[in-house]
Amino acid sequence: MADEHSDDDLRVGNPERERAVALLNDAFAAGYLDVTEFEERSGRVYAARTRGDLRESVADLPAAGQLFPGTASVAPTPAAAPPRQASYDADWGTIRRKGSWTVDQRMLFTGSMSTVDLDFTAAVFPASRIDVELHVSVATVKIKIGPDQEIRFDDLVKSGWSTIKDKSGPPTRQGGPFVNLHGSVSAASSVVIKRSGSR
Repeated sequence: MADEHSDDDLRVGNPERERAVALLNDAFAAGYLDVTEFEERSGRVYAARTRGDLRESVADLPAAGQLFPGTASVAPTPAAAPPRQASYDADWGTIRRKGSWTVDQRMLFTGSMSTVDLDFTAAVFPASRIDVELHVSVATVKIKIGPDQEIRFDDLVKSGWSTIKDKSGPPTRQGGPFVNLHGSVSAASSVVIKRSGSR
């Protein structure tokens, strides 16, 4: 193994970890990993300190060679560049997306005294994973997802009597896109997540 990858001891940072998680997301969406494997490997990726640690988490996946573009015999791929982040300011207003709208792969919503209402049920996803970052205060955030969509909010920080209510339950079908909700909600903000068809 050491002969194969002489850079296994090199330390990694967030860009490498995010690339590894993106590969795991793609593998999960394509059916190569089940939910338990995906969660377990994602945990190992976020704890990884070296390239060798990251390689172990994706070694048996078809796209493992894309983990470190430009090393060994793997050609660099344009997909390695992070997508542009679309920013939306909801200050003292409402931002609403519903119906058949095209989702940005990375979105940032900011604002105070505001409402953010995102319905992903019939949305068009550009990738198997999208990132929704919130930095709002005294705000109401409503998120609706479809039957095969999954949402995680482990990295969403709440403060000042803010609440996060997840009423979505698990996906009723596998293989749908994944929404990563992160950032911060403060000053009595509320986040409510529902699944289409549920109350």
